[in-house]
Amino acid sequence: MKVERVRRLLQLLTLLRSGRAFGADRLATELSVSRRTVFRDLKLLETAGVPYKFEHDEGNYRLESSMSLPPTHLSMDEALALLLATRIMMTSTSHPMYRAVSDAALKIESGLPGPILEHCGEWLEGLDVLQEPMSSVETVADLFADLQAALARRERIHIVYDSVFDGGEIRLFVDPVRLIFATRGWYLIAWSHRHDEYRTFKVDRIVSMEFTGDGFAPHSDFSCEQYFGKAWRMIPDGTVYDIRLRFDAEVAASVEEIQWHATQRTRRDDEDRLIFEAEVDGLKEITPWILGYGEHVEVLSPNELRALIRDKAAQIVANAQVAEKEANA
Repeated sequence: MKVERVRRLLQLLTLLRSGRAFGADRLATELSVSRRTVFRDLKLLETAGVPYKFEHDEGNYRLESSMSLPPTHLSMDEALALLLATRIMMTSTSHPMYRAVSDAALKIESGLPGPILEHCGEWLEGLDVLQEPMSSVETVADLFADLQAALARRERIHIVYDSVFDGGEIRLFVDPVRLIFATRGWYLIAWSHRHDEYRTFKVDRIVSMEFTGDGFAPHSDFSCEQYFGKAWRMIPDGTVYDIRLRFDAEVAASVEEIQWHATQRTRRDDEDRLIFEAEVDGLKEITPWILGYGEHVEVLSPNELRALIRDKAAQIVANAQVAEKEANA
């Protein structure tokens, strides 16, 4: 939801809770929007479970008196943090339960004192979050809810999965153990009875899912820390490498200020270049990250990583040469 609309909804709640008479025209004037926008915002409040009443005799709108909530004793900063998390950071592109979160937030906001609502609306106007590109979650909202139910009930499920590794759809029974958000998308970690091991499944590649009605014992031996180990992101391959990279001074600060990996160590050399070291399980995931820094980074070790980067860079050059020839043909 855009920040402007968040602020407008806060203003609308404040107006309706004020006890004063507001018809559609006056609300439109107060909010500096059209009557159509007012009706759309009122419908959003109603959908979220924040009912208003329309007084037909007077043509005015008010919040139902039953909407007063028990005191929450939120401070200005606490209310602002709540609205920032639910209105700006948790967007429809990042969380399948965004609509439920948004509805719950509207209900809480309707019970906040007017001065706090006004204060938060003013401060939210100056805040925004630029979301990283990520997989859309709109199409998997229902599936996400079913996966949560299976996790809560410890119920075995049957899934049809579009597997990149297997080159097509596979069918398998799995025991779900975790839903995690990582590397710009949601993933299910489950015990695969077909593979007799824990496997990771991208949620938006699950074609279909069926409950089996069969329960399973808790997988008490599972932990995300052990499962991912020292992988750069999510995919260990069983071989740990001592990675040593050298970034030039131009990008050194931007690299060292971020915790890219749990094992990383950084230091500057005499020429203010950054020496980056880490123990990483597998080379496939870290390779695109290194290539993203182009001419600003050198691979010092291991030799296998240096060769992999060299081959990828050579292929990039070859592709560019082919494209140039085609453009000039």
